[in-house]
Amino acid sequence: MFSSDINTDHRWDGPSGPILVEIIRTSSVRDVRGALVALAYRVQADPAIREAVCVVVDSRLSATRLQEELDRFRGVLRLEIADRIHWLTDPGAAGHRPEAFGAWLAERAAAERRRGKAAQLPPRQIVVAALAQLRLRNEPPVTVKRLQEISGASYPTVAAVLKDFIDRGWLEDGGERGVRLRPLTAREWMDLARDQARLRKVQWFTDPTGLASPDQLAKRLAHLQASGALPRSIRIGGVSGAAQHFPALDITAAPRLDLSTEEDAVHLAAMLDAGLRPKTRPEQRVVLAVHTSREPGPHPPERWAGELECLADLIEMGYTREATEMAEQMAGGGR
Repeated sequence: MFSSDINTDHRWDGPSGPILVEIIRTSSVRDVRGALVALAYRVQADPAIREAVCVVVDSRLSATRLQEELDRFRGVLRLEIADRIHWLTDPGAAGHRPEAFGAWLAERAAAERRRGKAAQLPPRQIVVAALAQLRLRNEPPVTVKRLQEISGASYPTVAAVLKDFIDRGWLEDGGERGVRLRPLTAREWMDLARDQARLRKVQWFTDPTGLASPDQLAKRLAHLQASGALPRSIRIGGVSGAAQHFPALDITAAPRLDLSTEEDAVHLAAMLDAGLRPKTRPEQRVVLAVHTSREPGPHPPERWAGELECLADLIEMGYTREATEMAEQMAGGGR
């Protein structure tokens, strides 16, 4: 089963030109085909790309099967595009490529494996979050198939969520166009956010030295993302993220940095500050909270977590009044 999003932001800029990389963990030929199609579109759109490499890790597909699939795919492409698309199963084997590329790729493949081992948000909740985001972005109704694509969930999971929401009276019927969440009240948004906070996993980190601050950690995150050391899909939530969606938020400073990601929390904390340690005692002050979450939706991930995720963060931190005020804005804006 395909267990991760395609990483379209992996790009190595070498002396002979950029190499685009997509890393997938899968044993499905369909997923490999999808990755190859995505690469072909990118190569066609950008003639400067030297080559594009599909890296298949943790797969039961044989090298022979993968080569057959690539050869078949190349057969329907123009020669100038087909010759620039390749695949690897061993990220450390750079082949004809520069040695530096092999080391760079091996680190990113290791990060993808760590991500795969991290706890996942339940698929049902990803569907819920997708419906919420579509409503908040005032997107038109979507079909069940489109909702599956957005959330990455199976048909039975999507169908179960829709049945639950129909029973609650929370869905609009868009006819042949599909369905979407009706405008929710502030109380209903709070209920969804409480579920989001309850169902996701969170790991808290403290700084024994007392020197780390949320602002410093956020700047370090931006630097690592800009350099490619951490993926741009890591999003900032909490007070900082909520203030982006709700400028009237009545909290003067973020007490901690809240991040939403599927990356391994311990590895992420170590990258941000080697001195950070997991919280083990109630009295320890939290400077970093890493939430296992994925931002679904038709739009690429942004720097900031979505409204539902940020609302869940506020509730988790005990800012009930402020969360309610934000939920009221969400209720007013989702009509």
